[in-house]
Amino acid sequence: KDHQNSAPNNKLPQQSNDGTSASTVENPRSASSLPTGEHEVFLSFRGPDTRQVFTNTLFILLRRLSIRTFMDDEKLEKGDEIWPSLATAIRQSKIHVAILSENYAYSKWCLRELVKFVECRKQDKRHIILPIFYMVDPGDVRHQTGPYQSAFQQHEKKFDSKTVQDWRDALNEDRLVGIDDHIRAVTDELSLDSEGVTMVGLHGLGGIGKTTIARAVYNQISTSFDRCSFLENIREMQEQKNGTIDLQHKLISNIMRKDSLGSIDNDVEGKNLIKDRVSMFKVLIILDDVDEKFKFEDVLGNPGQFASGTRFIITSRNEKVLRTVGENQCKLYEVGQMSPRISLELFCKHAFKKTRPPPGYETLSQDIISIAGGLPLFLEVVGSLLYGEEKPIWEEKLVQLRKVSLKGVAERLKISYDVLEAETQQIFLDIACFCIGMEKEIAIYMWSDLKYLSLLSRINSLIQRSMIKIGYDNKFQMHDQMRDMGREIVREENIEQPWKRSRIWDPEEALDLLQNKRGSKQVKALCANFTWIPDLGLKPLKRQHFLKLPELRYLEALGARFNGDFGNIFPNLRWLRSKAHRGMIIIRLIFI
Repeated sequence: KDHQNSAPNNKLPQQSNDGTSASTVENPRSASSLPTGEHEVFLSFRGPDTRQVFTNTLFILLRRLSIRTFMDDEKLEKGDEIWPSLATAIRQSKIHVAILSENYAYSKWCLRELVKFVECRKQDKRHIILPIFYMVDPGDVRHQTGPYQSAFQQHEKKFDSKTVQDWRDALNEDRLVGIDDHIRAVTDELSLDSEGVTMVGLHGLGGIGKTTIARAVYNQISTSFDRCSFLENIREMQEQKNGTIDLQHKLISNIMRKDSLGSIDNDVEGKNLIKDRVSMFKVLIILDDVDEKFKFEDVLGNPGQFASGTRFIITSRNEKVLRTVGENQCKLYEVGQMSPRISLELFCKHAFKKTRPPPGYETLSQDIISIAGGLPLFLEVVGSLLYGEEKPIWEEKLVQLRKVSLKGVAERLKISYDVLEAETQQIFLDIACFCIGMEKEIAIYMWSDLKYLSLLSRINSLIQRSMIKIGYDNKFQMHDQMRDMGREIVREENIEQPWKRSRIWDPEEALDLLQNKRGSKQVKALCANFTWIPDLGLKPLKRQHFLKLPELRYLEALGARFNGDFGNIFPNLRWLRSKAHRGMIIIRLIFI
């Protein structure tokens, strides 16, 4: 084994006959099950490259911080017989650190560990992979060029093709193609070593990767700040009547690290609370997806009130919006379209799980990339759609893409929706309209009662097609353009009469439906957020308001007051959530 450890008594967990851990040693660096938290970090490294100059120092620092870290003893015997113990140690750790050095790829042990890292991450999102590029070009690692090319040439002579491909895939797993230069540029613009308050605005087309870049920068620099907040989908939030107050409340909650702060009566009170509670900290704040409705001073107050060292990253599709932020103090950074080379790499990652197209697919891949126009979201979705398909299917989809190439991104993305099975389409529309931010298990209960078959397979299909994501908290995520495309499909069910659509999520349309006692058998889901209406402005909802909604299966009524007998009014209801205007949640979840 190529790992070494400065502590000679460090041992691997003992194995039972079935490969599971039978006991743990007293040494604090021994492996234990992930839920117990007794073992936190596993270090994967090539001993001759980094043991003396880097890895031992890292290990000592982690130990001083009381972070329990597993690192192999340099005297550990090499051989396949120790692999089950190493695999157990990896599985039972939470954070997997891969120190990628010049000769890392020459070691089959390092590569096996890396594959195990990826396997654990896919099985349990709580596992975190942290790559460290030590004296090596990340491009050589990602593309298997330079010393990594030589290493794999040797492996191809000794090992079967599947094993070698698994190792290659592990080196490409979960990486963000084409954003390294953006991360460096945005970080430079932030001038982290300077005093004062700095704002950087990222602008570009929808789906170009602004949010991805902002989050990557956030993850990289957040530890340099006292407190941080990533405020997503601001454009959508501000479409709600109480959007500004909700935004202020979320920011204060993030910075103060408290979920419950009491109510904020108006945006002026919110600004004062931000000044009193947030401005005392050196903060990093991401304002994602703002449009012309967003006014920095109206939401957060004067930028000058924030502590020295505070940094803002703001993303928008509209450059003019950013020019008005903070009295023209916002530095502008344009996120341009991907180059053809990077576009090909990103597309191939999703279409072939490789960095290059296989023989016979080069021209088809280039044709699709030319239609994509350098939009990462489109490349991911179409690549995922074509993964594993035969060449005739590729040619058929290319014809379709050419027909819609002059239309908007939503029309191009809709091709991925059209090929879904009917039940999978319904699941996608549910997520787009009202399940973003919902825990996966909760939605599964609802869909299960609808007799949908192979639910996990359908959800995985959407994930594999890059149409949805599951966050680290096991909640649904969706790109805003994918969300908008899904909601537009529902709107087109009936443009003029919203109460004849399958799903209603707009608060004003929901209010009109209920107050005017509208409805139809087509309505399956109703999201009614009335918290923006004053206490006396909304009359209590009674039985007669819902008589025309016999097929309702999902009802969310926030800020609503109910009065009367509702017995047997909702025979098909499977989800009900209600919250009084200024009170606690009355009903969280009901499965009938």
